[in-house]
Amino acid sequence: MTAARRIVIDTDPGLGEPGSDIDDGLAIALALRSPELQVEGLTVVNGNVEVDAGVDVARRLTERMGHPDLPVLRGADRPLLRDMAPVRALFDDVIGDRPVARTAPAERRGPTSPLSAAQFLVDITAAHPGEITVVAIGPMTNLALALRLDPAFAGNVAEIVMMAGSATGYAQNITVVGDFNAYVDPEALAMVLTSGAKLRMVGIDQTSRVRLTRADAAVLRRGDAFGRWAGECALAWIDFLAKAFPLRAEHRDACFLHDPLVVAAVIDPTLLTWEGAHVATDPGSELARGLVIADRGLALAPPPGPTNASVAVDTDVAGFGRLFLDRVTGTEPGAPAPE
Repeated sequence: MTAARRIVIDTDPGLGEPGSDIDDGLAIALALRSPELQVEGLTVVNGNVEVDAGVDVARRLTERMGHPDLPVLRGADRPLLRDMAPVRALFDDVIGDRPVARTAPAERRGPTSPLSAAQFLVDITAAHPGEITVVAIGPMTNLALALRLDPAFAGNVAEIVMMAGSATGYAQNITVVGDFNAYVDPEALAMVLTSGAKLRMVGIDQTSRVRLTRADAAVLRRGDAFGRWAGECALAWIDFLAKAFPLRAEHRDACFLHDPLVVAAVIDPTLLTWEGAHVATDPGSELARGLVIADRGLALAPPPGPTNASVAVDTDVAGFGRLFLDRVTGTEPGAPAPE
C-alpha cells in the first residue's frame, strides 16, 4: 500500500462563521477524511477572514472532526506590503452585507503553539526534506514569509499546490483579471512563483467548474454528524449567495468548491489535466493587480521564461464530485458512524 502523502494546509478558513465562504473548511474536511493524505498541520493566513477568526475556525473544525491535537499555527495578519482595508472593502462590495460573526473575539480559540506559521513551514520541511507538500488555498503571505526566513524552504518542500490565477482565461473573480488569493497579496505570490519550488497551480478557471448544489447539501445532511453540520453550513452559504447575487444563475442553487478541488488534485492528480507553463504576476501593476499569466507556449512568441509550474487546464467534474461527497458525507469505510 502506498504511504499517505504528508501535507500542510495553508488556509484562511471561514466554515461556521456566518457570511464567510465555506470552501476552505470543506477542503480541510476532505483532506482529513482521505487516507491518501496525512495532514501534519494547518497554517492560517489573513484572507477570507481575519487571521484570528481563521485560527478559531480551524481549531473548532479540527475538534469537531476528532483531531483536536492537530497543530494549528497563526500566520500573517496582513499582506506583505499592502493595506488590507481596501481589499476588505472591495471584497465586501463584491460579497455584500454579511451576518455578524457567531464567535466573539474574546471567545475565540488560539493557536496550538506560539510558533509562527512561517517558522512551522520552515521547520517541518527542513526536518523532512522532500516529504512535505504544502497545499496553499489562501493568499501566499505565509509562504513568502517562510521564504524570507529561509530561502532553502523552496528546495525542502516537496511541492506547493496552490489555488491561484487562471490558466485558460481571465479570473473574473474579485476583479475581472484577479482572483482573491492573488489580489490580496500579489507580492507574496510573486515570491513563491520565482522561488524555484516545485509548483502546481489550480486556477479559478477550473475551481469555478465544481459546485455544491442544494441537492448535494441534502446528501451531506444524510451523512454522519460532521456531514450533517457541513450540509447545514452549505445551505446557509447558498442562501446567502442567492440573496447577495440575485442576477447570477450560478449562485441561485449552488456554491463553488474552489479549495476542495485543490485538495483533490493532491489526492488524485488524474482528476485534472496538467500542462507545463511559465507562470508570473506583476505586483507593480495596480490596473492588473492579481493578474496571473500562465504562458503555456501557445502563442507565436516563445514564453518569457522557463517552465516553473504545472497548471490545471481541465477537470473531471463528475469524478471530483463523487470523491468529495463520498468523503465529506462520511460514507467511506472507516469514517465515523452517523450519530
